Amino acid sequence: MRFEVGSFTDTGRVRESNQDRLLVAGDFVAVADGMGGHAGGELAAETAIDDLRRFGEPHDAEDVVAAIRQANRAVVATADRHGLANMGTTVVAALLRPIRRSVTIANVGDSRAYLLHNGELDQVTRDHSLVQDLVRSGRISEDEAREHPHRNVLTRVLGIAEEIDVDTFELAVSEGDLVLLASDGLFNEVEVDDMARIVGDRDDLGAAAADLVARANENGGNDNITVILARIVDDAPQASEPAPAHEIAGQNGQPVEGSDSAAVAHETMEPGEAKDAPSGTGDPDEVERSGLVAATDADASDRRETAEVPVVSGPVRRRPSRLRAAVFTLCVLALLGLGAGAFIAYGRNAWFVEPVANEVVIHRGRPGGLLFIEPTPVQPTGIDIDDLNPASRNRVEEVPVFSSLEDAQTFVDQLELSAVRAGG
Repeated sequence: MRFEVGSFTDTGRVRESNQDRLLVAGDFVAVADGMGGHAGGELAAETAIDDLRRFGEPHDAEDVVAAIRQANRAVVATADRHGLANMGTTVVAALLRPIRRSVTIANVGDSRAYLLHNGELDQVTRDHSLVQDLVRSGRISEDEAREHPHRNVLTRVLGIAEEIDVDTFELAVSEGDLVLLASDGLFNEVEVDDMARIVGDRDDLGAAAADLVARANENGGNDNITVILARIVDDAPQASEPAPAHEIAGQNGQPVEGSDSAAVAHETMEPGEAKDAPSGTGDPDEVERSGLVAATDADASDRRETAEVPVVSGPVRRRPSRLRAAVFTLCVLALLGLGAGAFIAYGRNAWFVEPVANEVVIHRGRPGGLLFIEPTPVQPTGIDIDDLNPASRNRVEEVPVFSSLEDAQTFVDQLELSAVRAGG
């Protein structure tokens, strides 16, 4: 499992210079949007991105926060050296963790992160701006915020104070999910639904990022525009559920390609042909195959003995081989047992996450049950589904199924809690 990354940045149609900067360094990506005049904005964003690059690749959320706080101190020091008191920059960063199937998001200011899942694009970060504070308090609406005269006033940026609070978010992701980082030059010009459609229609992420920038310019291009897209790709997906019994044993008398057990189950011999019995390995399939060969050999022996008896009058009637009948019965019972075992294993060897009375709970079994096999709750998490951000809440409401309890616990650990507030 890995992430594909594409990016694009543009000055826009109004600004004289591009004060945005971006970072793509392995699994660590970031967007910075500078402010403080022509020279100050560029210097602030460039200083922040250069310092994030020097930090190296973070390993967890604590490292991401440490990197951003270090970059903040670098911007403050640079502003002091150049006498630019109003110099500052936003930053939104993502640590892509494909092995853990998660993404750590961190932000300061109003550059945003979005998550695209099943065609729905949801905002992950919260803007640190005056109008968003007013929206959250219910004093103005989202529509009013778009036209508010103080919509560009930020309450938190890098470069203003020695210490800075950083918001962090942990997202559980799956194959095909896409993370979008952008400066406000994109989302101030392009609606969320339009962004979702554009990135959903393109396989080439670099081209998709360029298309987003082009659409922002078509809609006005009033600011610098920077976009980073990261999509999770599973090059070698593993089955999360055991194969049905009929696929293991083969269909229509044909062995399943690459399945030794299926090839054994459908092995045939011509009349009178004897095969060497396998050397016992303890494998159930080998035991069954030995029984079938033994029955065939006994049947052939019966035929040879019958041929040596003189025919007095009429045909000689041979009694059925008791050994063959017994082996046949044992084989049928064994197959029935294997089928029942596979059915029970399929019904029980799965775990899923589902809310119970608003609490996220891990269950064992299949959602809704399977005939007589009912799912059972095995681990409450103490997480209220209403405390999750929209993207994580949608994932839980889809009732994801996992092949092990550990995978289910990892998913729960990665759920982003909305309780993570400023200073998280």
